[in-house]
Amino acid sequence: MNSSAATSVLRSDIRVISLIGFAHGTSHFFHLLLPPLFPWLMPEFGLSFTQAGLMMTFFFVISGVGQALAGFVVDRIGPRRVLLAGIACFVLAALLLSVANGYAMLLAVGGLAGLGNSVFHPADFTVLNRKVSNARLGHAFAVHGLSGNIGWAIAPVFLAGIAAAAGWRTAALGAAALGALAWTVVWVRRDDSELADLGAKVSSGRTASTFGFLGAGAVWMCFLFFLLVTTAFGALQNYATPVMQNMYGLPVAAAAATLSIFLLGGAAGIAAGGVLVSRGATHDRLIAGALT
Repeated sequence: MNSSAATSVLRSDIRVISLIGFAHGTSHFFHLLLPPLFPWLMPEFGLSFTQAGLMMTFFFVISGVGQALAGFVVDRIGPRRVLLAGIACFVLAALLLSVANGYAMLLAVGGLAGLGNSVFHPADFTVLNRKVSNARLGHAFAVHGLSGNIGWAIAPVFLAGIAAAAGWRTAALGAAALGALAWTVVWVRRDDSELADLGAKVSSGRTASTFGFLGAGAVWMCFLFFLLVTTAFGALQNYATPVMQNMYGLPVAAAAATLSIFLLGGAAGIAAGGVLVSRGATHDRLIAGALT
C-alpha cells in the first residue's frame, strides 16, 4: 500500500472510530439519565429506594432484551438508521422526564431510555468490524470502551450540577439538548456509519446458523461473567449519589462528584488494560487482578 492510500485508510479509521466512540459515550451518558437525579426525584414523588431501583431495572431489562433483537435489525437495515433511532429514543426519554408528573411516567422514561440504549453495541461493533482496518481494531475497541466511561463520568456532574442550580426538569432538558446534538452529529457524518453491503459474511461451504452461538459454552460463561460484574457495578452506578449523601452526609454536588471520579477511574483502567494487553499480559490473570 502506497503512502497516499495508507493515509486515506488512516483518516477513514479515525473518522469512524471517533464517530462511534462519540455515539457510545452518548449512550453511556443516558444510562445515568435518572440516577443522578434521584436526590430530587425521590422526595418529589415520594419514592423509596426500591421504587427508584425499579426504574433502572426497567431500563436494563428492556435494554437487554432489545439488545438481543437489535442485532437482527442492524443486519437487516444497517447500523446508521438504528443508531439514529436509538439516540432519538434518548431525546424523547429526556423530554418526557422534563414533564413527568408521576411514577408511571418515570418508569416510561426508564423504558424509553432502555430501548434507545439497546441498539448501540450491535450497531457500534458492526461498524467497527466492517469499516476499521484490522491493524486498528484494537485501538477502535479501546476508544469505544473509554468513551463509554467518559460518558458515565460526565453525566452525574452535568445533571446534578444543573439540577442544583436550576431544578431537575431543567437538567432533563439539558440532557435532551445533548441528545439532539449527538443525533445531529451522527446524521451529518452518516457516511461514516453506512455500510455498502448488509448481511453477515459466511465462509464458502459453510451455512450460518442464526442461533448456533447458543450452543457454545464460552458464550454462556461470558454471559455469566458479565451478569455478575454488571450486577455489582450497577449498584454503585445507580445508588452512589444518594448513598454518599445518607452515609457520609455529603452535599449533592460532592456525592455526584464521587461517582464521576469512580467512573473516571474506570476509564483510566481501560486505558491501562489496553497497554497491558498489547504487551502480552495474560488475559485471565489481568482480569483476576483487576477484580481483586
